Amino acid sequence: MKVNDVIEKCEKDLTTEELIDLVANHNRQVDLIFAEKKSDEDGYLSWDAENWTSVDGKRFIRSYSLEGRVLSDYSGYNKYDMKGYFEPEKAKEVRLN
Repeated sequence: MKVNDVIEKCEKDLTTEELIDLVANHNRQVDLIFAEKKSDEDGYLSWDAENWTSVDGKRFIRSYSLEGRVLSDYSGYNKYDMKGYFEPEKAKEVRLN
């Protein structure tokens, strides 16, 4: 998928696994911007952008934004959970910071 690398100021073609590796092992962050608003299963939280970071290469944090405002909610995941929750292929834009 096409990824806009903000630091190196270029576009890269990366897989989901390569993005996870960059976040886990190379101190990078990934922003996913969606075309439509998403909601959790309870309808409590709505967002249109996600920011993914790694604490130590094994644990990941997903922060949420809605219409340009960062929300106070976040979710924590281990590396085995990423396959079910980290979905850059569904984003309209993927940024690597």
